[in-house]
Amino acid sequence: MTRLTHDDVKDLSENLGALEDFLLKHTGRTLKKLACEAVGMWEYAIDTKEYTCAVVPVTTGEGIISNFSESVRDICKWLGFEAFVTTKTDISGFREALEQKPNIIFMADDVEFLAYNIEAKKASNNTFSTAKAYIAALSAAADMLIGKDVLIVGAGRVGSEMARLLLAKSANVTVTDIDLDKAYAVQKAYPRVKVAEDVREAIRAHKYILNASPAHIETEDIQEGAIISSPGVPHTFDEEAKKKALIIHDPLAIGVAAMAMESAYYSYLGCRK
Repeated sequence: MTRLTHDDVKDLSENLGALEDFLLKHTGRTLKKLACEAVGMWEYAIDTKEYTCAVVPVTTGEGIISNFSESVRDICKWLGFEAFVTTKTDISGFREALEQKPNIIFMADDVEFLAYNIEAKKASNNTFSTAKAYIAALSAAADMLIGKDVLIVGAGRVGSEMARLLLAKSANVTVTDIDLDKAYAVQKAYPRVKVAEDVREAIRAHKYILNASPAHIETEDIQEGAIISSPGVPHTFDEEAKKKALIIHDPLAIGVAAMAMESAYYSYLGCRK
């Protein structure tokens, strides 16, 4: 998980409506519907009002990011969940959450960010949920990805998971990274993936891009009319880039929405067994 900053999330709660409008305009999906598609569930399979999410602040490592827990809570509320942030942190916060009997507990440190479904005893991981959600956004904006050439910029945890998911959607996948060892490691895991050794040349050659890297993409390298689904932070696209291409990005909400919906869906699936 890339560590966010206070500036990344300080206005997130107030901007959820703007994000929803953007997604509706460019993908035809609400945040909730996009999250449901990302995790393979029907939008109305569950009633989110029947679920409560607890968010436990964690002080491990570099400490609590101001507004992070509140932002996660507000994203869950936007989706229709009951949600609260515990007053205590860490293990004491976890115990406080358990006392209030939530269905799902969110916790994040510098390395992992999980949503744990207490009933199903299963966790949704932000890395995988983010990969699923941004592929779903790209697919919706591009009118499906079957047979299309898709470039993944960044071969870390999110990029590697994106490669696996894109292959399952029958896309033609190329991965590029300034660290070529990482790119070739993805190819080794998924032999149908191509590796592009020149990052800038690869960006110029692709209309459909998943940006899973914190590195800056030069505006001059972006194709006119490109679609870039970009969970990577920091987000460095300038206004000219946004005029040339459709850039789908938010620092937290899209990934958290997928985590929340997937976690609640675990209970639904358990009831059907």
